[in-house]
Amino acid sequence: MGQNALDIAEAPFELSTSQTLLTLGSTGLVLSAVSTLDRPVYDQLHAQPGRSAALTGPLAAPGRWYDRADPDRVIMGTAGLLAASGLVLRRRAWTRTSVRLVEAIVYTKLVTGLAKSVLNRSRPFATPHPFAATPGAFDSDHEQLSMPSGHTARAFAAASVLAHQAGRWYVSVPAYGIATSVALERVRSGDHWMTDVMVGGALGYLIGRSVSSSSGPDEVTYAPILGTKRVGLSVRF
Repeated sequence: MGQNALDIAEAPFELSTSQTLLTLGSTGLVLSAVSTLDRPVYDQLHAQPGRSAALTGPLAAPGRWYDRADPDRVIMGTAGLLAASGLVLRRRAWTRTSVRLVEAIVYTKLVTGLAKSVLNRSRPFATPHPFAATPGAFDSDHEQLSMPSGHTARAFAAASVLAHQAGRWYVSVPAYGIATSVALERVRSGDHWMTDVMVGGALGYLIGRSVSSSSGPDEVTYAPILGTKRVGLSVRF
């Protein structure tokens, strides 16, 4: 985990020329979307609900459930189920996936938490202006922590890990479908601008892929921990 954290932290300083150009282009795309799309999309899906809001309602249903159930609880529950199933059914790949899932969520929360505090973008319900922000203020008020969307980032981080580890369409399609539903619901609920969920989704996806692609031993080994004061299970991967 320490090496993965180091790789993620060093990534922005090791970009190639093409990756730098891609990053600059993506930044320009986000800024353009902020100025031209954020307010209209928010108005259509939340502020002035009409046909668009009605049509997207069913698509956002999984996202509403995810939000109400608590994102961390849902993802950690999924990781726990995979770990338990891997132990019972002797599917070591499932155990590895559960650990990667937890790892990705921890990193995603750290990265998005830092980004929110640095950018200090105002949430849609706090201001009608998409560009309202106080970068570098490190404000901890909920109303100033709009960019990026943490819910969306965690959903895409989990989807990225599950899709990459499984390598099967019937895992990838539902995983990314639910993550997209979460992004849609965060705009519909009025908690985020469209660009908040765009950036959050991209961060989550990249962190999930980084964790899933990290090198490690092919084998997963289990060993009991027995002592006078503790009993447990050691998992090496």
